[in-house]
Amino acid sequence: MKRLLIYLLGLLVIFSGLMNTGCGEKKEVPTFILVPKSVGHPYWVEVERGMNAMAKELGVKAIFNGPPTGSSALQISIIEGAISSKVAGIGISPNEPEAVEAIIKSATEKEIPVITFDSDSPNSLRSYYIGTDNYQAGKTLGERFIEIAGTKGKIAILTGGLGAMNLNERIKGFKDAIAEYPALMTVSMQANNDDEALALSQAEAILQSHPDLLAFVGVNAPAAPGAARAVKALDKKGEVKILGFDTVPITLDFIRQGYIQGTVAQRPYMMGYVSLKVLYDIHNSKEIQLPEGFEAADKIIDTGILFITPENIDEHFPK
Repeated sequence: MKRLLIYLLGLLVIFSGLMNTGCGEKKEVPTFILVPKSVGHPYWVEVERGMNAMAKELGVKAIFNGPPTGSSALQISIIEGAISSKVAGIGISPNEPEAVEAIIKSATEKEIPVITFDSDSPNSLRSYYIGTDNYQAGKTLGERFIEIAGTKGKIAILTGGLGAMNLNERIKGFKDAIAEYPALMTVSMQANNDDEALALSQAEAILQSHPDLLAFVGVNAPAAPGAARAVKALDKKGEVKILGFDTVPITLDFIRQGYIQGTVAQRPYMMGYVSLKVLYDIHNSKEIQLPEGFEAADKIIDTGILFITPENIDEHFPK
């Protein structure tokens, strides 16, 4: 209900608040919107924080609103509302890359710039993708998996949505990295729809079916902590390895407790920060001016990763 309320309030802002801009009293302030896959998870809170910081620097209005769950249909309805309200620019993290191609085309035909962040829609008319190189991040995860978990045993992969391009790229990168080790077998792959409670129940069922499981590999933020809760409940700390993605607080806690052996740290704050700056520059017909340390190559802006383990967690994420 909380997620649904956030979603409905966001729609209300788009359909009503935006229509009141430019009434003559003051100079019109452009409004931009970033539409994540869903709302409510700490990962997206970091993206929103980055967006808000840039909005303050630029003196513009920025809205962060997505569906309560990873639904392409609800995501598209939010974007349709933003187009109707004539926002100055739209950023999308697509639940499914093909599903948003038509709505991106519709926005660009109305001269509203569109970028993607976190997850791409490469065959669309988006101007830039801003986020992780997900295939390479998946390969890094696979390479570190070999170091941590070894080269023999059963693996369960936990993902978010089966149609999410960024997650599928991570899975492909991971599988390519471990392909030369035939004694590593993927025995299950479950989609949790970015719901940690569902990830927990899936992990519990997998452990019941495969009590000799070597490791869980999570490619979305709720996966590793969901698996960690299941491993903790069965008192299998260290016996079942867990590697994942993202550095939300619960994941960091489980790393410190020894339940999660490693996680790929993305930079969600910078995704929001850079995404709004790119949209602003496109809207104002300016050459893209990126923050120091970032560059655009083939319309892709890689925000980079780190790999966090118990050995380096306090260096990068002090308590």
